[in-house]
Amino acid sequence: MCVGNAGTMEGILSSKGDTWIEVLDDGNYLHRFIPEWIGRGPANGGSFKPETILLLNDLVVGNRISVRWSMDQHLRLVYAQILPPKTQGGIFIGYILKTSNRWIDVQNIDEGKPWRFYLPWKGGYPSEGGGYDLDVLLDLKGRNPTDPVRLSWEYRGRPTVVSLYEKVRDSTVPFWLGKKLPEPKSIRVQVKPSNEGTPEGKEILTPANPFDQVNTPSVPPAGKNPNPFDQLNQAIRPPANPFDQLVTPSVPSADKPSNPFDNLPLPQTSPFELIEKK
Repeated sequence: MCVGNAGTMEGILSSKGDTWIEVLDDGNYLHRFIPEWIGRGPANGGSFKPETILLLNDLVVGNRISVRWSMDQHLRLVYAQILPPKTQGGIFIGYILKTSNRWIDVQNIDEGKPWRFYLPWKGGYPSEGGGYDLDVLLDLKGRNPTDPVRLSWEYRGRPTVVSLYEKVRDSTVPFWLGKKLPEPKSIRVQVKPSNEGTPEGKEILTPANPFDQVNTPSVPPAGKNPNPFDQLNQAIRPPANPFDQLVTPSVPSADKPSNPFDNLPLPQTSPFELIEKK
């Protein structure tokens, strides 16, 4: 697709005239290019670029071409060249894009580019009854556009169909065909234990003791220092209660002096009573 003021594109040369060409790009868009204009108006001696006009004579309709173009209110043809196929013939396998009474457009699987193959010519000149072999098109009418097609072709100035093969069908070959398969191995089947003694046919499982899964610390051999990390799994004795280790205070002995105020005689009467008597 031509976007911008200049660029390069590839496509199929669909048709041409004395001063123009039409190219079908790979996106199925048709573009018309005309040569660059030199000089002023035609009345003042202006004309299309003569070198480009000569170039148009060498382009054969039906080939893939590369076009270098520019834009100045029109798509101008700067340069063009034919892109011939890599071989001069062979077997083509692809998918049908569209057909006409002179050619078929197909796309191969590897490149993903459309190619145009002209129908083979049979007979002499058109005035003598010669023309394109339309029997090839009758063969293609019963095929869907997504059906693969296989044909033999030759390059005769442009890609040309030689013959069309029968309908190609996609098929997947199993990977084991043509290979020796290994002998089957015998499988031993264990009988499932009966659950008749359990209630309602359910099996009763005894829960596992989690302490049975504790790793027993290994005793290191004599003369070898034990690994301190191996002793991490051993049970560690919890420390004693610190309050249990406190020393109970002893009772003072009889020889120790007692409180002196405890030996004082108690008053016989209340001091407040003495005040009232006065």
